Amino acid sequence: MNPLPVLAVAVALVAGPASAQAPGAASVKAATTVVDLTNPPARARAGLDAQLKEMRAGAAIRALFANNPRFRAEAAKNQPAFNSTIARMGAMQADALGPILTEMQAASRAAAIDGYARNFTQAELEQIADFYRTPTGQKLIARQPAISAEVSQAMAQRFGPRMQAAEKAIAPRLDAELKKLFPAEADGGAR
Repeated sequence: MNPLPVLAVAVALVAGPASAQAPGAASVKAATTVVDLTNPPARARAGLDAQLKEMRAGAAIRALFANNPRFRAEAAKNQPAFNSTIARMGAMQADALGPILTEMQAASRAAAIDGYARNFTQAELEQIADFYRTPTGQKLIARQPAISAEVSQAMAQRFGPRMQAAEKAIAPRLDAELKKLFPAEADGGAR
């Protein structure tokens, strides 16, 4: 059996359709303009800095354990010590994830530019950029975060209570499963 035809098919499958070509420099430049208009690098960096500041303060750790009764009980026992511990944990989390999130932000920007450049012609990208430069386009860009927040809030109000009820309903079953993993804790540690 000649392996060359199999190899050729494998290369063709990995390479994708023959019509898929890398976008030209002009399309990439136009796509960069669209991405920079819709998510200016300075604003994106400020958003990431704010996210890391909240993480460093322990917000993500608190959110992760907010519904855990043991977490809440320990917090109530000694709030100052608890807050200090959460802040240290948040700092560790921010130090560990910050470089990854920074790299992800740059990679996301590059992927967005590539996606726009591959899905729109240079002329279409220039038209999109022209729209975003109009007062209506600028208003859309400015209002988009608030609209997204409104949608998130509406979904939280609509589905949050149901999600909490569902989590509460399965909590005993989840606890039973955890006790199988940690039997020493289930019997008070007497072993």
